[in-house]
Amino acid sequence: MEGKLLLDKKSAAAALSLSVRTLENLVCSKRLAARHVGRRCLIPRAALEAFARRDHPTQPDAADGNGS
Repeated sequence: MEGKLLLDKKSAAAALSLSVRTLENLVCSKRLAARHVGRRCLIPRAALEAFARRDHPTQPDAADGNGS
């Protein structure tokens, strides 16, 4: 990951060991910063590093049967 300041979605997802779809969800929910250059969506390396350092709570499973 060293060298490039901005990574495409596929490279950024691989750097975080996530799927491209999960990375797209993070960008859409503004939990991961992105820059749009023309039609390309690029992720700053610094944003990937900051995201990797944060703790991320898991969301409760909607099918857990507790009804809330």
